[in-house]
Amino acid sequence: PAPHKIPPRRRAAAYAQPPEQSGPLATATVEGYHSFVPLDVPDASRRSRTPSFLCKATSSVDGEAYSLRRLDGPPVPPEPLAAALAWRSLRHPSLVALVDAFTATGPAADGRVGRATYFVHELFPAAISLERAYFGTPGSAGNPGTPPSMTPTEDGLWDIALPLLSAIHAVHSAGAALRIVDPAHVLFTDPHTVRLSSIGVLDAARPERNLPLPALQSEDLQALGRLLVSVACQNAGAAAPTSLRRSLSFVHASYSADLSRLLMLLLSPPEAAHASVHDAVALVSGRLMTRLAQGVGYADALRTELSKEQENGRLLRLVLKLGLATSRPSLPANESYGDHPDRYLLRLFQDLLYGSSDEEGRPLISFAQAVHALNKLDLGHDGRALLTGREDGAMVLVSYHELKQVLERSFGEIAAAAEQ
Repeated sequence: PAPHKIPPRRRAAAYAQPPEQSGPLATATVEGYHSFVPLDVPDASRRSRTPSFLCKATSSVDGEAYSLRRLDGPPVPPEPLAAALAWRSLRHPSLVALVDAFTATGPAADGRVGRATYFVHELFPAAISLERAYFGTPGSAGNPGTPPSMTPTEDGLWDIALPLLSAIHAVHSAGAALRIVDPAHVLFTDPHTVRLSSIGVLDAARPERNLPLPALQSEDLQALGRLLVSVACQNAGAAAPTSLRRSLSFVHASYSADLSRLLMLLLSPPEAAHASVHDAVALVSGRLMTRLAQGVGYADALRTELSKEQENGRLLRLVLKLGLATSRPSLPANESYGDHPDRYLLRLFQDLLYGSSDEEGRPLISFAQAVHALNKLDLGHDGRALLTGREDGAMVLVSYHELKQVLERSFGEIAAAAEQ
């Protein structure tokens, strides 16, 4: 799809209103966050053994919606919470950014109110986990579950591997480890965009004090390798120790040699190869260069679309000013505001924009002509426009420079009246 078009499902989710609900959740406010809406996604915390309640909440500070996760159980002690907050300084396009983390009193999923630790992350409406996309959701009593919505392909696997490898590279270079690289924590925020979610949660809920950082970083690479094997086989258990050899044989036979070499590097025992994320990046550098070129091309397309939207916004402000200047018959300090010759000229210009007809009286619809006239008005061009009154038949030849002065003068009167 064109880069400027937001998928309808994501747009609808972004503007979704809270459903009718009762109980503490309906009226709760937690540290300035309100309008809680439970998110209909699988609980990604179960793999890290951190039961939690995930919802969308709106900030009273900036009015934006965020993902708010409430950890079940007692509040996190200050020291591990401070370690989790360090993730706020790490920004990467393949990480769902941590906005804040705090301890406060609020309702749980069952409505009980108590003190708990909350994590605030960026919200990506209508995102789905890689787990749900490739493995579906299991059924239960009264719930048939959902089938997978995606089928693994070579390109799809690289769409997952390269962004996650880039995120791991950024985290390891910053002297940290993710510890959350699994299908439940990887989100598809767009059809070809993946991001790691819940960063910082595990550092607070289950701080690792026994393993050194290199061991944790090595486990990140192992986890990425297991994730890719599971997706390639479309089997959540394909990377289990009892199945891994057979799964790798399937990958070697079904996918490219590049992918097989990457998996062998990622899954190599730490004591045998001492592989680091830098080795993995070097191995796929050719594909990364291709993605870099694609990213630059996509950024150019976005800038082109942004320039169009900037022009649209400029013309919209001009149309709004024109409408405000001509729609008021009076002002508190000027009862005859609407009858002034300045407003008459502006109404004639509006007739030129919206009321043109051909020789037989049929409406003329020309967006190009209207945009051309608005651009001249915005620039204060020296060119002239012939304005004709539909009611009195008056004809006025006036320059766009004069019309702009009239518009600014008329709008200035309204702005001054609004500030009184």
